[in-house]
Amino acid sequence: MEKMTVRMGEWFFTQALAGYKKILESHGVKVETVPDGIIIEKRHLELLPEAFFAYYLKQYSVASREERIIRGLHKKWKEGNSSVKTELNRRINDIKKKTEKYFSKTKEGARLIELAESYRKEKKYSEETDQWIDQFLELLKTEEIDHKLTANFFKTVHLNPYFGQVSFLNVSKNSLSLEEQKETFYKDFVLPVLEEWEFYEALEKGDRDEVLNIVGKSANSLSSLKRPFRKKTLEEMKAYIEREVHKCSFTDFPIALHSFDEGIFVPLALSIGNAINMTWDSNGKELLPLCSLARLLIFCSQAGATMSQGKSVFVYYGGTFDEIYQTNQFYARIKSENRTFDEIVFDLVREQKLRADYTKNHYMIYEYTSDYQSKRTLLNYMVMTPSLVRLFSDHANLFEKIHHTNKSGMVRLLLQGIDPKHFITEVLRGKVKNSYPSFEVVQMTIIRHLNQIYAKGDFEVDSNLEKRYVWALVKSAEQVKHKIGNDKKAQGIAYRLLNAVRSNDKNTFMDTVMRTYISCDLEIPGILLEALHENKLDFATVGNAWIAGLISKANERNGGEDLNE
Repeated sequence: MEKMTVRMGEWFFTQALAGYKKILESHGVKVETVPDGIIIEKRHLELLPEAFFAYYLKQYSVASREERIIRGLHKKWKEGNSSVKTELNRRINDIKKKTEKYFSKTKEGARLIELAESYRKEKKYSEETDQWIDQFLELLKTEEIDHKLTANFFKTVHLNPYFGQVSFLNVSKNSLSLEEQKETFYKDFVLPVLEEWEFYEALEKGDRDEVLNIVGKSANSLSSLKRPFRKKTLEEMKAYIEREVHKCSFTDFPIALHSFDEGIFVPLALSIGNAINMTWDSNGKELLPLCSLARLLIFCSQAGATMSQGKSVFVYYGGTFDEIYQTNQFYARIKSENRTFDEIVFDLVREQKLRADYTKNHYMIYEYTSDYQSKRTLLNYMVMTPSLVRLFSDHANLFEKIHHTNKSGMVRLLLQGIDPKHFITEVLRGKVKNSYPSFEVVQMTIIRHLNQIYAKGDFEVDSNLEKRYVWALVKSAEQVKHKIGNDKKAQGIAYRLLNAVRSNDKNTFMDTVMRTYISCDLEIPGILLEALHENKLDFATVGNAWIAGLISKANERNGGEDLNE
């Protein structure tokens, strides 16, 4: 076999295909795709170990990362901020210790260690320390030093949570040279694929001697067939494969000699000992079967995700493989610009808006992190439904007027399909308590109201009219506040109403509001009756909007709302 088409499947396997393509293409190798997957070529597999390490060494270079951080801290120290010297010393000492472990006897390593000691002992800035830092960072860029420290870093921080300590990820392999680790990767992951391909090709050609030769010399998964094949004819071998060997669960390859256990993909894998009922035929031996190629591809999965605040993020939807790949490449690019999660979501919407029928897709955003040692995975999956795409696309201006911490929380709740009404109420409670302006709460209330409408599939609604309903409540409450003329009294009423909204107590809310209008000699607006009837607005929308108006500050909207934005 020279090539094989592998199609998308579960989200994490699609992420694996994206990672494989990303690793090879970052190495200058073009990976051919089909609408629903990629084509794996034998010649590319031979290049994979080199491409794999080149990708991770560039992506997570210790020298590049530490230069940015250390130069920034040194600049602050130079400008008189002595408090950063502790962190500077800690980072430099950490690098020094790692260098001592592997390079204390080399010329570059010894000099780096010497500079680290001199810099750490210096308590006051001098021009000489500029030279020390420059030399220290230049020595850290020495290929041998940078590659060694970077390899240990990406294996421990980025690959260990995904795959545990298999193959060259085992701590015992840290002392190996880079070339030796590449050889280990080839032997443990690439060679089994090539052997399985040769084995299947020989079996299909009817070459019994070649089949026995491949099985006999294999030290990998095929070695399990040595004993069963010893005295069998070619036809008996084929019958054994058909009867006793599973097919791969992820590819079209007909032979699967691995199980989907913890060493394959930690975030979703299971320990056989703790999942007997989930093993194949409940035999207590085999979980989901997979071939060596699927195992290799999954080992590339980390590269297919984007790292964000210590978590892996992958965007998945019902598009072609190329579309999904480009979407995640776009996500990775904008994430590298240090944008917040909510900013990235809106950028994704704008980017997807350029594509046809973008509002017909459900975009799944998987965000997860694993701890191999504690066997613990935290996985969030957020769904950007067509209704949310419409909300984020058509009403981005509403989100722009919300403080970034509240905006991020609001976006996450919407993506998780959680009603943000309690979140809005708590934000509003903070405004009441601290006498802060409530304008952003009005924006959040409008967002929630529009989301409820779009979620019902009503995309033709007059959004300006719906905004006016909310603003009518806000302005009516502002009139009440003006009549009360006492912020403390308005605050006390707001607290009672917040409790009623939180507990969904419509009667108490309406009783309090009606008494307030009567005492102020004001006419109760008909829109307030929505708190009871909920024909146009639900109770939480009415309650939060009215309370926000009751505690609003003069001129906080710069003259009023703009319904056309």
